[in-house]
Amino acid sequence: MADSQAPSTDQDPVQPVVLITRVGSWVGAEAAVHFLKRGVTVIGVGSNPDRISELTCALAKLSHNKGKFIPCVGVLTSPELQDQIVEHIKSEGQLTAFVHNVGAYEPPNAQEREPIEQWVALQKSLLEALPMAHRVRAFLRKQKGRVVNVASDDALTELPNHVALVAIKTAVNMLTAELALVEPSITSLAVHPGIWPPFTSTSASLPPNTDKLQPAGELIVDLALNAKHSMSGQFFMYSEPEFLKSSTS
Repeated sequence: MADSQAPSTDQDPVQPVVLITRVGSWVGAEAAVHFLKRGVTVIGVGSNPDRISELTCALAKLSHNKGKFIPCVGVLTSPELQDQIVEHIKSEGQLTAFVHNVGAYEPPNAQEREPIEQWVALQKSLLEALPMAHRVRAFLRKQKGRVVNVASDDALTELPNHVALVAIKTAVNMLTAELALVEPSITSLAVHPGIWPPFTSTSASLPPNTDKLQPAGELIVDLALNAKHSMSGQFFMYSEPEFLKSSTS
């Protein structure tokens, strides 16, 4: 499939746009909050209509929301959904970043899956977004944008000996390194966001008091908007809040 062509205009739009996969996951929702607080337009993609509807309502009620949230529901391998996302990008502004959530489950009932079902879900979290990434490469290339591949800890649940987690992180690293090589104008990096919350709390990904958000979302947003090109092709492990200050300095 050929790259989609970025819209040709005499003057580039100024509104930053970010595409987030698995936005219904805890880490996707948290990143969306921080993007919106910074006035960024967020195109959030998720496969569960009820979860996306719930998240859309919650985001609309946030204080200090300066951005715009555009929900898209479906599976990213669908050409129709890909076309819809591309049209949103063209009409909303410039695609600044693509946040690819790998190893992140979308509630509800994620904890009730059998181990093999969870493993299949993890594989899908990596592979389903690849066609969409290909479609948006032209937009990111034009804007010298960023791809942030997020390796979440959801892979720890019910899967033995951390094998799945290691496999996911290895795949994310390979994907990041390859993209950095084949798309030198795009800053491509991977990050481990830190703690994952238990699925027993349906509101874990979006606390009522946004001041108490875990710093993982802010870390992802900082990298998506500010990461230097010298960071391309690398994997970054979140450990302390100081990383937020040092990673983009």
